[in-house]
Amino acid sequence: MSLDLALLERKEHFENYLESVLQGPQSPLRFLGQNSAPLSSLKDSAHYSLLNGGKRFRPVLCLLLAESFAVSPKRVLPVALAIEMVHTYSLIHDDLPCMDNSDLRRGQPTNHKKFGEGIALLAGDTLLTESFGVLAHEYSDDPKLVRDLVLSLVESIGVRGMIGGQIQDLSAQKGGFTKEQLLEMHQLKTGALIKACCQMTARACGLPQEKIDNSEKFGAALGLAFQVTDDLLDSQEALEPHSFVTILGKEGTQKFLDQVSTEAIEALIKLGLNSSRDPLLFAMVEYNRNRGH
Repeated sequence: MSLDLALLERKEHFENYLESVLQGPQSPLRFLGQNSAPLSSLKDSAHYSLLNGGKRFRPVLCLLLAESFAVSPKRVLPVALAIEMVHTYSLIHDDLPCMDNSDLRRGQPTNHKKFGEGIALLAGDTLLTESFGVLAHEYSDDPKLVRDLVLSLVESIGVRGMIGGQIQDLSAQKGGFTKEQLLEMHQLKTGALIKACCQMTARACGLPQEKIDNSEKFGAALGLAFQVTDDLLDSQEALEPHSFVTILGKEGTQKFLDQVSTEAIEALIKLGLNSSRDPLLFAMVEYNRNRGH
């Protein structure tokens, strides 16, 4: 099976689950929009961004990793949903006028352009808050697991994760980054949630701590590798001030991409995986190293 087909199948699996959850009696948005026009608008706003999900890279990564551990993807679908809800919240807020002030997201009007800034802000807040409810409800039979998953998610999106990276980005918009500063910003702003995908999946699969740690290392390396490739591709159109290419040059950035891709491969090997028996995760690393868009 080709990588593209495999990723598409996992994406469809996740999206079928997402739609069934949103329509079911235990939907995270189940109390919204029953007899109230404002609440209905909030529900529509949250659904608008959550259902327009792009590649679903993070949920697909959760499913592939679980399969590599010979665990049913069903076990980690709630983790995938919680992480996708958090990712969607971050995109809604990033697009607001007070942040990036974006008019389009994935070829469609951004949430605040369609529903207004207030509703968009609250839709993001709703998705963030309810993501923790997904974990608490779906893993309620294992309170220790719920605690560990919630702590992992908090660390990945709080001041030691996305928010910490975002504030670094905002504070440096008028100035340049050193390589170390840029690396830290991307590790927090983008990489922390991808790292959480792998760490939380490993926890939900019941793996020992050593494998949880190596899963986290794989996620961290893969997330950084995707960002480095994006910088290389973006530099073909315009050189961004906050880019590895600006600091390292194209040749240096390519070498850095090779380095972090190798780190991702090494983490997979430490997990006991190999490219012949578990080809898809290895293929994702190589696909990113060579992708053209």
